[in-house]
Amino acid sequence: MENNREIEEIMMGMVYEKAMEIYSEALIEHGTNPRNHGTIDHPDGYAKITGPCGDTVEMFLRMKDKKIEESKFNTDGCIFSIAACSIAAEMAEGKTVPECIGINQSAILGRLEKMPKDHEHCALLAAMTFQKALKQCIGIRGKDQ
Repeated sequence: MENNREIEEIMMGMVYEKAMEIYSEALIEHGTNPRNHGTIDHPDGYAKITGPCGDTVEMFLRMKDKKIEESKFNTDGCIFSIAACSIAAEMAEGKTVPECIGINQSAILGRLEKMPKDHEHCALLAAMTFQKALKQCIGIRGKDQ
């Protein structure tokens, strides 16, 4: 049994090394260990969008003192969607609404670095869903943001 575990660890190490040749560390890390995954009860901002690829993304935002206090997401998408949503949610926390306007596809792709071209739409879906939730935040919280 111990021998099987050692073999499994060696194989996983080899897979990780190969993945690092193709993808960035940030993409792998956020895709396999996402930050801010989950929901927020009674959020100030919420959005749900299903992209043309079939992935659905939900974003939940809570504001306090004119800043995003908490940002969470859910998605049924692939590792690339998960990584993009994780980055978007992480980028938002502690930021004001004007600072959050810069959370767009190119900013997310910049943080993920090696996103495959055929999955760049995942960053767009994350950004669009985040921005829609942010607009709802502004509408709910009013002009004091």
